[in-house]
Amino acid sequence: MVNDLDGYKRCVNNLTTRGVPWYKDKGVVRLNTFISVVFTGQLLNGFDDSLLGGYQALNSWREALNYPSNSSIGLLSAAAYIAGFFTAPVAAYVADRWGRRWCVRYSALTMLLGSMLGALSGVDGADGYGLFIASRVVIGSGLAFCLMISPIMLQELPHPSQRVFLAALFNCNYAIGGFTASWLTFGTSYINNNWSWRIPYIVQIVPALYLVIAIQFVPETPRWLMSKGREEEAMEFLVKYHGNGDPQDELVLFEFEEMKSALHEERTRHQDSWSQLFATKGNRHRIAIVLLIVSCQNLSGTAIIGGYYTQILSLVGITNTQQQTGINAGLTGWVFISAIIGASIVNRVKRRTLLMGTWAALILVNIAFTVTAARYTITGSKAAAIGNVVLLWLYDGTFFIVCGPLFFSYQTEVLTFSTRAKGMMIWGISNKVISIFNAYVNSIALERIGFRYYIVYTCILSAQLVGMYFLAVETTGLTLEEIAILFDGEESTAPHVDIADIEHKISEKKGQADGVVQSVKSVESA
Repeated sequence: MVNDLDGYKRCVNNLTTRGVPWYKDKGVVRLNTFISVVFTGQLLNGFDDSLLGGYQALNSWREALNYPSNSSIGLLSAAAYIAGFFTAPVAAYVADRWGRRWCVRYSALTMLLGSMLGALSGVDGADGYGLFIASRVVIGSGLAFCLMISPIMLQELPHPSQRVFLAALFNCNYAIGGFTASWLTFGTSYINNNWSWRIPYIVQIVPALYLVIAIQFVPETPRWLMSKGREEEAMEFLVKYHGNGDPQDELVLFEFEEMKSALHEERTRHQDSWSQLFATKGNRHRIAIVLLIVSCQNLSGTAIIGGYYTQILSLVGITNTQQQTGINAGLTGWVFISAIIGASIVNRVKRRTLLMGTWAALILVNIAFTVTAARYTITGSKAAAIGNVVLLWLYDGTFFIVCGPLFFSYQTEVLTFSTRAKGMMIWGISNKVISIFNAYVNSIALERIGFRYYIVYTCILSAQLVGMYFLAVETTGLTLEEIAILFDGEESTAPHVDIADIEHKISEKKGQADGVVQSVKSVESA
């Protein structure tokens, strides 16, 4: 086992520092192309989420669904989450039994079929609301598979030098999807018939179909292959994509032995059983982090903005359809920029600093957001209304600086291989339970108590910040296998690594390379 953690960090850094830019490494370029396919699932999630919020501003959509009440709209949102609640346990089993890719396949198929059903709502006298809610159930059953397992693939597939950044980019695709859908809805809002909302659903079919086809070509993760005894295939993956075709590449040999040793330790200690999720102090700490992150994702107040921004804008006097859809379109563009900022700094800022610093800022914005909404409600101040819209943008932007890079990667990197799918199942179920609550309660609460509902979230955000202080663990600079040491100490399943031997080999290899360079210079000078 690794006892010299600082020495291990130094060795890993030496092994993963690339001699050439990643775009000149054919293996990494090809691998990143496959990884971009995995991103498509979250792009579709962002696109789909934005549609339901945008549709509420379209009279043609309300008419096609027979003017649903706020509670009926809440049920439309909840239907997808209820379906996901029941499919989340299945996703964990499928991911561990048959592989990560099958989960993405299922998610892509449900998005394709659900989009078709949604586009057909209300056609030729069909029950518009019934068909639309059916589409939400179909889509929701697959989203659980995507949101639980795609982040795992983004921890297990990338080259070690790019793992953190690529995992951080996953949720940026949610912003891209939302940005595209909101601007599309803004454009179609000028169409005064059912095509104003059918066109966005039809457009959603295109990336869904692409994902159905493209996922067939994405390789399975080497850790899963090794867990099934398919070590030769795991080595082939590492050589092809992490070693640029060199079977003697030091990083490839190191990764292979590290994965093999860690998986052996997990099996020896029966870490692959479901009961082990809560059997040790380290695993209980991991699950506590999973639950903390899922609460931050769903109980931060952003669910109100994303799903019910039309009601929020109505509270401050903005009721025009084009104004509402236009503000939302601009907001999604700002969210995308914020997510990119977060992804760009994730390797430069420590995890705890990014989490707690952003959350403290979010609390301050939440307080100001509440004050401006209250000011408008009491006095009708136009300045307060404008300030509230600005703060709405700042609220979502601040959230996505941390949500973009960490809220789909942090919990997956603190879980070990054997607990990763199971832990994400707990995340998935918790996510759906809170989302169902949000779908039912947010709309009704905004209608009945208005701006006072924001105060509830001020309290929740404060409690979450305290949770971050006591639970968040600093994982910057560590590989997936080595993060286990921070949770389990001497009981860790981390691999046995001889630091001195690794450093000697690295030094020896660098010495040989320097000798070659000097020889070349001597020949050139002669």
